[in-house]
Amino acid sequence: MSEDRPLGDEASPSDPTEAADEKPMEEEEENPWAAIKPWEGKSARLDKVLLVLIIGVPFIYLGLMPFRPWMLVNAPVLQEFINGAKTAVVAGAAYARVGEIPLWLVVFAGFIGMAKLDWAFWLAGRRWGDGILRLFAQNERQRKRVEQLKRIPSWALFLMTVVARCPGVPGTLVYLVAGWTRMRLAPFLIADLLGCLIFTLIWTTLGYQLGEAAVDILGVIDKYALWLTLAIIVGIFVWTFAKEWRKQQKAA
Repeated sequence: MSEDRPLGDEASPSDPTEAADEKPMEEEEENPWAAIKPWEGKSARLDKVLLVLIIGVPFIYLGLMPFRPWMLVNAPVLQEFINGAKTAVVAGAAYARVGEIPLWLVVFAGFIGMAKLDWAFWLAGRRWGDGILRLFAQNERQRKRVEQLKRIPSWALFLMTVVARCPGVPGTLVYLVAGWTRMRLAPFLIADLLGCLIFTLIWTTLGYQLGEAAVDILGVIDKYALWLTLAIIVGIFVWTFAKEWRKQQKAA
């Protein structure tokens, strides 16, 4: 004997409309970071390479942070190649003054270290366009800064690219906007390489002038490098713990 069932309660075995509505929701659940990905649609291999360079490399720099005091004293040229740090350029030039490192190597390492990844930010801005806001401008202040950079004349953006290595200038945003506003590769490379060379020479001159005095200071740093490294590691853990604790307090 068959049971009587209201027709409205029976679900269609295959409703294409419902399936179409459920599919985007399932994709969104499977890919929760889709809202902030900088590209539209399916990513190409180049998009993934750029993302690894732009996001992965800074994490490597962060992981090397505890070793920076040691590298600053014992391997400043290596640190220059890795991240183009101005402190490493100054330290290397100071050692060059006392004859421990060739001066040309200090300049070369600083220049390469500063310039090696700038093209990736330019290319990301060119490929991703407005999508860079989703990845690199996470608050209103950063969005306004990017929009201001986007509106400046091309000649001013060229000059901004030259001075992007100056302390206080948001170099990463400058390179992204240069690509976003369709600045051609040749002018960008000219401005970027010129700026990296200028600031490498500035920090090299500073370190070379300090000479023996800077080497003495580096000797003191070397003496306490282990304690500085431990302090940095502890500081990172304390900062991370405090940040998570504040989040939990706000959630409660």
